[in-house]
Amino acid sequence: MLPPQLKEIAMKKILNLLVCCFALWAPQQAAAQKLSGSELQQFQKTEDSLIISADSMYRAYMYEERIDYCHKFVKQLSALLKRENSFSYPFERLGKKIHILYPEDKSFRIFNWTVEYKIAGFRYYGAVQKSEGPVFPLLDMSEKMEDNLLYKPLSNKNWFGCEYYRILTQKGANGQPLYFVFGSNHNGNGYSVKTMDLLGFSGNQVTFGGNYFNTNNRQAQRFMLEYQKGSQVSLNLDSAKNMIIYDRLISEVNQPQRRNTLVPSGQVDGLRWVNFQWQTVEDVVPIMKLKNGQAPVNGVIPNQ
Repeated sequence: MLPPQLKEIAMKKILNLLVCCFALWAPQQAAAQKLSGSELQQFQKTEDSLIISADSMYRAYMYEERIDYCHKFVKQLSALLKRENSFSYPFERLGKKIHILYPEDKSFRIFNWTVEYKIAGFRYYGAVQKSEGPVFPLLDMSEKMEDNLLYKPLSNKNWFGCEYYRILTQKGANGQPLYFVFGSNHNGNGYSVKTMDLLGFSGNQVTFGGNYFNTNNRQAQRFMLEYQKGSQVSLNLDSAKNMIIYDRLISEVNQPQRRNTLVPSGQVDGLRWVNFQWQTVEDVVPIMKLKNGQAPVNGVIPNQ
């Protein structure tokens, strides 16, 4: 038997845990409660079918079969998202199979996934669903795009296919929300790409790109890192520093124009939101430079 004091502490910990779990669960449950009982059952049944198709498109032994199952998955998902009140359904189980991302204001969501259609060859798929309005399919054209991609506005019909892993919201000059999406693409010939892009809406299309990137005194429509395939390269938000941090890249053979030779140098740079633009900040994490015979003591270089 626990003493009364320890019992009280244990109960407080359990209650705190339950509160945290409910905080995570409640928003999705509240969304689902907007659906009637029959609607909820229909969505759940279709979600079961989507999960079966998703497993097949990832695991089918023949690559051609993966694409066939993916097309089936696309048709099922498209039909489901066209249903009334579909935005209220949270797709919790499907979210374990594909990426489903929301911005902070929950004004839209991105469904996004990747299929390996040949050895080390990937095709990117996605759809953007607004909370009120249409669903926009994302058509991957990354394998056909030219090298001046940094400076080209794109759309959902001409999309640089990515596997998205974050949506970051910033406030624009007029107070409007700006949505920046982070993604990766591994279809290059010996190189991969990580990108940070602006996602917006214009008429009947989703737009990508905007004049919000001023890196190394060069204006661009988006921020991109091209690097040797298989290298571990970071591009993400650092909340503590309140900026985007990324690995500085260097060519292994001193030929930076060859993207498949670029690897992390060990130095870390950043992007800070200044005057409604992302601007470069170099050496966000300082590197210790030791002379011959020196060694840091408690992180401090002697005689410095």
